[in-house]
Amino acid sequence: MPIDVQFDADLQLLVVTIAGSWPTLPDIVAQRSRLVARGLLKPGVVELIDIRSVARLPNVTEMRAILEAFGAPSRKRAIVVETSLQFNAGKRAEALEPRSMKVFREEADALAWLLAARHIDAEVEVDRTGKGRVPVVWGLRA
Repeated sequence: MPIDVQFDADLQLLVVTIAGSWPTLPDIVAQRSRLVARGLLKPGVVELIDIRSVARLPNVTEMRAILEAFGAPSRKRAIVVETSLQFNAGKRAEALEPRSMKVFREEADALAWLLAARHIDAEVEVDRTGKGRVPVVWGLRA
């Protein structure tokens, strides 16, 4: 099967690697169903989708169907690409879900985006008491 899935429980990171030809929509739906059954698609889990080894990419219609099969874009997804053709396809997917999906040429940049956004969101404390306290942000690195 051209889809390999690894889960890092510490980072709450799902790494999906697609190789060879692009999987069919039924293959993708079956794989997502298995991930749901294993409890891996839940709030707080982010996804790194590596398509650097994909030969044929989906067209816009196929991409829209795939994203609909994924469900609501409640989690962040980073797509890692190698070629300009893959980058352009990734940008089309990003345009369909601009708030939750971003395409990258470097895996390290994709991981930084996925993990930093979640880290900052989880670490910001906002004073809602009305006493005028300044928000505190813990663990930020330059």
